[in-house]
Amino acid sequence: MTKYETIPGMSIVILLLIVIVCLNDNDRLRHQLKAQQPKIIIHKVDNAGGSIVGKVTDKEVIEGRYTITIGAYGRFLVTKEQFDSIHVGDEIPEYLRGS
Repeated sequence: MTKYETIPGMSIVILLLIVIVCLNDNDRLRHQLKAQQPKIIIHKVDNAGGSIVGKVTDKEVIEGRYTITIGAYGRFLVTKEQFDSIHVGDEIPEYLRGS
């Protein structure tokens, strides 16, 4: 076997090693990016007996979820139909008031 017969075999081995290293780096970068994304926390609150007052101060779609912001109370998750019917400056909708 001459030295020229082993060159293709060595090239394949080196190429495979490069592919493995690139795939490993890609997976590592994907995990880093996923760890950096902010987490969305959704709380379900039973506000029995209480009511809130105020106006809608902001509307946003966050990762496909429709939210409205009401002053100091924070964000509320609403349906698309509710989102479309609410405007910034409106009073709090009845279904969010509680009692």
